[in-house]
Amino acid sequence: MSNEQARREMEALFPGYERNDTLRAAFMAHPAAANILKRQPQLGRRIPWVLVECDVSPRPLTGLIVDGTYGPGGWDAAEKMVLFTDDLTPGGAFVLLKKGSVRFEVIGTTPGSTRSPDRPHEVDLLLHLSVLTKAWNANEEATRLWRVWSSVNGQTPFPQCYLEIAFGGEVYRGLVVGGTLAPSGQWDLDKEIDLMIEPDDILAVDAARADRKEVLGGHYAQFPHS
Repeated sequence: MSNEQARREMEALFPGYERNDTLRAAFMAHPAAANILKRQPQLGRRIPWVLVECDVSPRPLTGLIVDGTYGPGGWDAAEKMVLFTDDLTPGGAFVLLKKGSVRFEVIGTTPGSTRSPDRPHEVDLLLHLSVLTKAWNANEEATRLWRVWSSVNGQTPFPQCYLEIAFGGEVYRGLVVGGTLAPSGQWDLDKEIDLMIEPDDILAVDAARADRKEVLGGHYAQFPHS
């Protein structure tokens, strides 16, 4: 498909994809971006672009998390973070989010540009994620069990964490469909997880043994409510 067709597909499958793209460009053009990138040199590289919606008085804001504490499971919602949003001014503005004071919802993520030697383009990654998501949703038993589990644990209605995990030269990319939640609500990537790497192939992976793990797309966590 053409690039434009691919973009339309991505927006349909992953709400927020176009918004993420617009905000990334605005952030890079902002005069203060250089200072942020000095503190977070891997932002937009190893650190993906995470689009969130949060309750900030006097109005909800949508934007990219561009600064804070980042670990293997993503941004640490228990610590303070910086949101870049164009909801306040056309050119974009930075909003400090104090830890534990704001309710968040992750809309979605877009992989950064730093690639492993064999990592495909982000459009191909998102297409792979869409194939896995469709296959998982077609499994009635899996979706039934997930609905019960997600309602109890306050998670999204279907798996949305697309992970790349490496063991030496072996690299796997897939949808996290099972595992243990950390107190933050994120997947605990120091324990075993179930990774759907193809529609008919789910691996039980000891994530604690991995040499590298990166969240490439989708939701990696439900941020805790204040």
